Amino acid sequence: MQKFALIWRLELSCCALGFLLTLVGAVGTPFAQPVRIAVGAASVASLPTWVAHDGGYFAREGVPAELIYIRGGPQTMAALISNEVPFAQIYGGALVAAGLTGTDVVIVAGLINQPFFSIITAKGIDKPEDLRGKKIGISTFGSATDFALRLALKKWGIKADSEVSILQMRGVPEILPAMASGALHGGVMSPPTNMIAIRAGFKELAYLPQIGISFQHTSLATTRKYLERNRPTALKVMRAYNGAIDRIKADKAFTQKTLSKYMSTTDSVVLDYSYNVGQPLFRNPPYPTLEGIQAALDFLSDKDPKAKQAQPKDFVDISLLQELEKFGAQKK
Repeated sequence: MQKFALIWRLELSCCALGFLLTLVGAVGTPFAQPVRIAVGAASVASLPTWVAHDGGYFAREGVPAELIYIRGGPQTMAALISNEVPFAQIYGGALVAAGLTGTDVVIVAGLINQPFFSIITAKGIDKPEDLRGKKIGISTFGSATDFALRLALKKWGIKADSEVSILQMRGVPEILPAMASGALHGGVMSPPTNMIAIRAGFKELAYLPQIGISFQHTSLATTRKYLERNRPTALKVMRAYNGAIDRIKADKAFTQKTLSKYMSTTDSVVLDYSYNVGQPLFRNPPYPTLEGIQAALDFLSDKDPKAKQAQPKDFVDISLLQELEKFGAQKK
């Protein structure tokens, strides 16, 4: 009798387990493991990730996202390399530099393919030549602000470090208070911080998308190992980004609401400016720019001979975008 009762309890437990597994399979998404995505500075460049999250595009694809905020490109890179996050927003220059050392990182999308910054200066600095002998703030050394400033200075024939002092301030928002106190003569700022600075009386010396610099700015990166092991998940993540970029283009009200939340501002002028300058820079499908990657290689070749032999295609994997584009064409 005891043996029969034991068998009956075991059968009941198996039935319960089977029911639970069926239930999990039926609901799917609520039990899905969140995908961790590292997000850097609070900038309009992060809009596709914010909109994909708040607009429900990650959840809709069955890959709920956990956004991890990390200041500075080097720190974000470290999180990606150490497998703390499978995806990260990182500017192209840092990814190229890491790739040259043999690090397993790869660009799968180009969210913004231009240097999405302004160089903001104090009164009396009216042209690039006036930057000589001045102190200019960036977020951190090795970050996108650092790389963009150095490319701009090179284009203008000004020597970084010797003719211009470059100081790291940890984040873009920290640059403005340092300028207000007189500790800096200028800084590299992204929207909407640049607009806030202009309204405070500072000058926009240059809006970098307009000066002719090739630049792979905000890139969505992962590792080749992750792609090999988790390609279906990676495809869903990319599909969520595509949906978010379409939403940015079509829904200004929702996009500005998202900007307001993450940028902690309700200033309509700042929000309008941020949307108007950012929206044209987002492309769908978000292919990276090989010209921008080549510009990074050219810049790095002064100190790293390997950069002269490398090809831009060595640092990207556009197969996810190609697969989604092909699937979309077949549906039409």
